[in-house]
Amino acid sequence: MPRKVKGDADMTEKKIMRCPKCGKNSLGRIEGDKTFQKIENILKSKKGVYEKKIALFNVLKSLELGEVELSEKQRIDYLLQGKFYNELAKQNLKEYKKLAIDALEK
Repeated sequence: MPRKVKGDADMTEKKIMRCPKCGKNSLGRIEGDKTFQKIENILKSKKGVYEKKIALFNVLKSLELGEVELSEKQRIDYLLQGKFYNELAKQNLKEYKKLAIDALEK
């Protein structure tokens, strides 16, 4: 029977489970944590890599982690926007290269 333990950093309940193949014990989280389910659904979806990154970004952005000072919140927002625009620029550059190669081949 699985035992329940409290996680150290995230304070979520986890089960100690025994692997049926090798017999080793491992920690597994208790089903029902909505954030982890959202992340798993995104990762298992058939979306493209870019759409998955955007969806994961939105999930992480929606997490409530407590009170943050206004200046720190602004810094975090700028960093997140910078990361988002960086990924968008990479995607657009790949598309531009494909179009440029197609144009030169004609």
